[in-house]
Amino acid sequence: MPEQLFSYQQLFGFTYSVFKAIGCSDEHATTATKALISADLRGIDSHGVARLSGYVRLWDVKRVNTTPAITVIHETPSTAVIDGDSGLGLVIAPFAMKVCYRKSQTGRNRLGECSEQ
Repeated sequence: MPEQLFSYQQLFGFTYSVFKAIGCSDEHATTATKALISADLRGIDSHGVARLSGYVRLWDVKRVNTTPAITVIHETPSTAVIDGDSGLGLVIAPFAMKVCYRKSQTGRNRLGECSEQ
């Protein structure tokens, strides 16, 4: 098959539509799409849009929740435990990073950790 080139807008539109089709909200579809395309633009193809079919397969077998209720279940001034409700890591990780960033503004030591159960 000959090589095909797609514009950012085409790739964004396609990827976004796939995330929407499996039930993601506009916000989560946008976040996930940007994460995958950003990886491709940085030359990290193994973590880019090539992974999209894998997320669809996970959704297909009910291993990923496309409408997660992401919550902070325990928090101290310098730590937080976040329940991602089996959501896409592409969505949960930015949420967790925002929590970590907010905590970093306090001037205290901090450590972030993500765990899948």
